[in-house]
Amino acid sequence: MRTLPALAFLLAFPAAGPAFAAPAAQPAAGGEVSLAERLSEIERIMWERDAQSIPALREQASKDADEKVRARALGALTLLWDTGARMVYLERLSSDPSPRVRRAAADAIGTLGIPPDRIDRLSGPLQKDTDPMVRAECARALGKLGSRAAVGILMYAVAIDPSPEVRSLAAEALSRLRAAEAEAILTTSARQDRSPMVRVQAVRALAEVAPGSSLPLFRDLWKEAADPELRLEAYRGLLRTAEGTRWIEEGLRDADVSIRFSALRAWTSRLATAPPGTRFSRTSTDVVRLETLLKDPARGIREFSRQALEKLGYKVRPDGFAYTIDDR
Repeated sequence: MRTLPALAFLLAFPAAGPAFAAPAAQPAAGGEVSLAERLSEIERIMWERDAQSIPALREQASKDADEKVRARALGALTLLWDTGARMVYLERLSSDPSPRVRRAAADAIGTLGIPPDRIDRLSGPLQKDTDPMVRAECARALGKLGSRAAVGILMYAVAIDPSPEVRSLAAEALSRLRAAEAEAILTTSARQDRSPMVRVQAVRALAEVAPGSSLPLFRDLWKEAADPELRLEAYRGLLRTAEGTRWIEEGLRDADVSIRFSALRAWTSRLATAPPGTRFSRTSTDVVRLETLLKDPARGIREFSRQALEKLGYKVRPDGFAYTIDDR
């Protein structure tokens, strides 16, 4: 069990209650049309971007007897950017018996930016829906909608939800919301969560909401974490701190290609801020370093260094599997 520094905060929230009792799906209109034909027609509408079919899609999303049709109709409405079907989305999320349909409804709400009339339209399912993918999509939607009122619920989800997908997307939502008040819980998740995916997302969120105070965490994870993606995300967090120049230097010497490449990109982006007309001499530290990187074992780093030198006005020629500056 994770030890949470903000336990008193979490206890202020009620535990998730039982799942809602969903009503049975209504019979399909035009039941003589087969399932395959209904799905095929929805695919046609999506392919042709047929906005004239939006009323029919709304009807199918609300009333078709088959969950596949309801879910696909919701997906088509989202693709056609139908922001006028607000109550269809909200009702399907709150009452449809199919997790597939509820998930599609939550995705539509978040993608289309449909503001609910009450925040509990999304925070309720985030806490209580029995399907983890529905809860995860609700967390994502709250972040996309910029719902600051949901910060507390999202923090609770990061700390308590049993699903790593939910915890991860709740952390992503807190990042979108720039929720600095979530720093303590995100820090705990970054250090202790059982899922590498959640730890990565928590680190990414901290790089957005509290990069300076998270420097010790980023440094520790970069030096000690076994998971390469977590190390990379921690290193990216270091680059966003006030000591970014130091971490660029260290990153360029790292054994991990992804970290070296991130350091290289950060360093060359600073070179690009030099005043127009700045000439980097052949013996300058920057040019000599780029020349060394032309022979890096990683092809991507060699190619990026070649392009950087060419932008600085140098000619580069192939040299076996590497490159060299053409001084001829």
